[in-house]
Amino acid sequence: MKRFLLDTNMLLGFTRKAAWAQWAYHEYDLGNSSNMVFTSVICRGEILALAERRGWGVQKREGLAKVLNQFPTVDVNKESILNAYAVIDTWTHGAPVTDTSFPPPRKPAVSMKQNDLWIAATSCASKAILLTTDKDFDHLDGVCLSRIWVDQSNKP
Repeated sequence: MKRFLLDTNMLLGFTRKAAWAQWAYHEYDLGNSSNMVFTSVICRGEILALAERRGWGVQKREGLAKVLNQFPTVDVNKESILNAYAVIDTWTHGAPVTDTSFPPPRKPAVSMKQNDLWIAATSCASKAILLTTDKDFDHLDGVCLSRIWVDQSNKP
């Protein structure tokens, strides 16, 4: 069984029925019931905010709701996620951490957006592979999480 955490951009790709998202769905066997596929409450909030900002109508919002209902949502109010957040935030700011599985912090420090820190912490704590189309998590790949970068030019 594999565990996958879907980043916000993956949810958006599924909502838009983008060819690259369909490719990723099949490539990583996300429909296989033996795999656990979920998202973070942070991603859910991000995509709902995006729909609001862009003034999505009823039809698009119904499509979004259908996608969101396919995947369980993990809350970040869990001790393991909160602890992972603290370690990742400290480490990306260039300070050493007490978690001995982390290497010495990079210099210069790597700036991360708050939502990305929460998403990374969720991936790390849940030991799920993060599926994403952006490069914001590259410096954490192999450190505290496994990240698969999905190329939006991939087509079935």
